[in-house]
Amino acid sequence: MRTVTWAPGTNSEYDALFDQLREVQYNDRSHRLWKNYDRESFQFAVALTIHFDDDDIPELCSSISNRDCWPSEAYRILNRAWKPNNKKAFLKKISDCMGCSAKSQINWLAEHTSCKLYFISRQTNNWDKWVIENFEKQFKLVFETDSYKYLTCPNECDDTCWQTIIYSGDTTLLNIWKRK
Repeated sequence: MRTVTWAPGTNSEYDALFDQLREVQYNDRSHRLWKNYDRESFQFAVALTIHFDDDDIPELCSSISNRDCWPSEAYRILNRAWKPNNKKAFLKKISDCMGCSAKSQINWLAEHTSCKLYFISRQTNNWDKWVIENFEKQFKLVFETDSYKYLTCPNECDDTCWQTIIYSGDTTLLNIWKRK
């Protein structure tokens, strides 16, 4: 098992593999979020991640992103995550590939950016407490949440742009982030 995180354009082999896997996901119209995997959805990616299983088969892909509508030192991890091979749902626990990918991305941020806060967001409700509990229990990753929805894309009129987040880091950044 191994996880690789790199900046787009710095490793042509991994860039090509990521794009190939992304294209397959994008073309899978049976997936309810297939539109999230078009090329434009990764334009704000500062890093890409592929987690490989013990047989060196890609098991999870995701990105780290940074957008102008967030505080400049806040980064979204596990952005646009998908499982190209293992299609099991997260039922009783968070999969090892998700925990390894989160740790790899957090380490990459510490080494390559001035990140002060990283977060995971979802449009849906009632996911945050379960994810916080399982990340801490399984991977010793500590996140917090609050009762706000944060602006995660620039269109304030679009309800899908207001999302619940779990976060870790400098919580004073949350005070300068648009929320409701």
